This record gives sequence, C-alpha cells and structure tokens, in this order.
Amino acid sequence: MKFLTFEDETGIVETVFFPKPYARFCYMLSYGRPYILKGQVDVNWGAVLL
Repeated sequence: MKFLTFEDETGIVETVFFPKPYARFCYMLSYGRPYILKGQVDVNWGAVLL
C-alpha cells in the first residue's frame, strides 16, 4: 500500500494505492514523470476522495 500526492497547476490530489494494484503497477511509478490519473470519486465526511 502506498500514499502518493500528485500536483499540477490546478491543485493537489492525494491518492491511495491499495496493496494488489500497487504490487501490480509500482514499477511504473517514478518521480518527474507526467501521469494521467483515473479513479472513482467518493465523498466521505465532507472530503472528496478519489
């Protein structure tokens, strides 16, 4: 499991990679690369979670 923060000119997105997807895709993550993020938006306790 991994917690990552992504930032661009529009704001900051905090993400959670759960154990199975992280194990599958961790080799693709490196600093300084552009990423397209896709996920499910969830509203929980007044916070918007992706």
